Amino acid sequence: MTAAAPAVPAATTDRSRSWIPWAVLIGGIVVLQVLFRAADSFPAPLDTFFSDPLDRAGTWLRENRRSHWLFVGFFTPITNVVRGGIDGLNAFLQWLPWYVVIGLAALVPLRVKQSRQALVIAGVLLYAGLFGLWEPTMETLALMGTAVLLAVILGVPLGILNALKPRVEQLTRPLLDAMQTIPAFVYFLPLIGFFGIGDVNAAVATVIYALPPVVRLTTLGIRQVPEQTVEASKLFGATRRQTLLKVQVPIAIPTILTGLSQTIMMALGIVVLATLIGAGGLGSEVLESLNQRRPGRGIAAGLAIVAVAMVLDRVWRSIVTQDRTRRMSKKTVRTILAALAVGLVAGVAAGWSKFPAPWDWTAFDFLDRAVVWARDSLVWFTRPLNEVLVGWIYVPVKNFLTFDLAWPILAFVTGWVGWKVKGWKLALFGAVSVSLIGAIGLWELSIDTLVQVMAAVIISVLVAVPLGIWAGRRPKVEAVMGPILDALQTVPSLVYIIPVVAILGSSGVLPGLIASVLYAIVPGIRITALGIRSVPKESIEASETFGATPRQTMWGVRVPLAASTIMAAVNQVIMMVLAMVIISGFVGGGGLGFETIRALTRSLFGLGFEVGLALVLMAMILDRITEAAADNLQPPSGH
Repeated sequence: MTAAAPAVPAATTDRSRSWIPWAVLIGGIVVLQVLFRAADSFPAPLDTFFSDPLDRAGTWLRENRRSHWLFVGFFTPITNVVRGGIDGLNAFLQWLPWYVVIGLAALVPLRVKQSRQALVIAGVLLYAGLFGLWEPTMETLALMGTAVLLAVILGVPLGILNALKPRVEQLTRPLLDAMQTIPAFVYFLPLIGFFGIGDVNAAVATVIYALPPVVRLTTLGIRQVPEQTVEASKLFGATRRQTLLKVQVPIAIPTILTGLSQTIMMALGIVVLATLIGAGGLGSEVLESLNQRRPGRGIAAGLAIVAVAMVLDRVWRSIVTQDRTRRMSKKTVRTILAALAVGLVAGVAAGWSKFPAPWDWTAFDFLDRAVVWARDSLVWFTRPLNEVLVGWIYVPVKNFLTFDLAWPILAFVTGWVGWKVKGWKLALFGAVSVSLIGAIGLWELSIDTLVQVMAAVIISVLVAVPLGIWAGRRPKVEAVMGPILDALQTVPSLVYIIPVVAILGSSGVLPGLIASVLYAIVPGIRITALGIRSVPKESIEASETFGATPRQTMWGVRVPLAASTIMAAVNQVIMMVLAMVIISGFVGGGGLGFETIRALTRSLFGLGFEVGLALVLMAMILDRITEAAADNLQPPSGH
């Protein structure tokens, strides 16, 4: 009788098979490099497939905007309504005496006894006036106020509908995902064809870009209302509408307001970029300060944009407050309104609408001098930094990927990574998306942008993850970091680049890289700290019980259990860096960012669509791969 062969342990079999994916990767790279090494560049059979018909469509839109029924009956009325809202609100704010504007804005939180919020509103508006930014601040307040109001009018009902109708949410979710993934500036060019240049285009783009948070959080707020509360309302005879308006919506107000706050903060980024399509206000002040290399003035204007966001946020929160016990008496409100009315009549008669010119202080000019000093004093550091990051890393990597590596390899490697982290569907999506970017003729520009993005992401992760781990372990450290992170998160992205350009004394890749890092590390630090803090205490105590040192507990328990959250932080870092692509284009960073600006300023519809498509595909690839990696790093359910 033949003896049975000894069984091969399962662990040995798994180890013997683990090399197969890596062999496929290395073998595929070698084969593709041999087969395609002589190819000059990625073939672009679709180079004019999109651009030519879109350019013709853009020409048609320009020629028929005033006469075609589509505009006369639909887009022109919408444009007139939005423009009327912006211009009317701006004219009203400019007509009112400046102190009446401050008084009315402060009265909204004051009537519910939120005196601290009233002081904040008064303070930030006074700031805008004291530094000679009153008129552009009112323009920006009118633009953002109209856009936020439109976002509320559209977003809250849609969020409620999503909460009540799951099928509707299934239809709108992909659309909201796309709206949140697409960089904001990609909306501008197609909207020019329908709404022209100026504030209306900026307002509509702001609504599209900033709508998803208020929709999603309204849906979340309605769904979080306890079922017992809803059932109790129905038992007392309330109709479905009464239950919604008197029970569910009031209880969901805090969550809805959180979404509205996110909408306002996202709208900040549009304000500056909107100057590319003819919008005025504080954005033009920031852009002008960049062109003039005046960081002090740029930071002053950037802080005024933050002031506008603070005013809108606190006014909205005060309007919908539910605490009736804290309301100011009607008599007191009437007295204040009467005093403001007297001030209004006196101010209009005396011509006091504009903020007094003698108060146009130049307190931020010291920053100009400080930046000049830093530029001259830090040249020993900035020059080698530029040489290392640009000369030794960026240029060689870009040249290698563009000219030395065979073009199919990047598509193959993207597909392999997608297959490794999620499966064949993500692999197919990644490979096809990379190939499509090359097929439309943007291969070299996309590689240029990819190298800049990955360099900024790597630096951001190297800074953000250690700081996040430190903050997650030390509450005092997190408390110290808080104000700094708040400032970095609220200041408009273009403002970062003004002092960076002035200190470096030149344009190019490095200023955009540094500005991207400053902008992207905030979510990286905060989400990493959240992951470290959220590790179950039982796991930590078990580690300590078995005699692990604090360092062993950190790297053996905390970090592995927080790995999925840390990967989610990396995902957000990537999205923030991609949002800075156009900012890098402002200062000569090249790549897709510069092409975006060229398409916007010259109304090149075809190029704008192709650049937007390349950026969206790049964002979706990186987003889905990092999300899948985060899912794979989720700890077992037993933890």
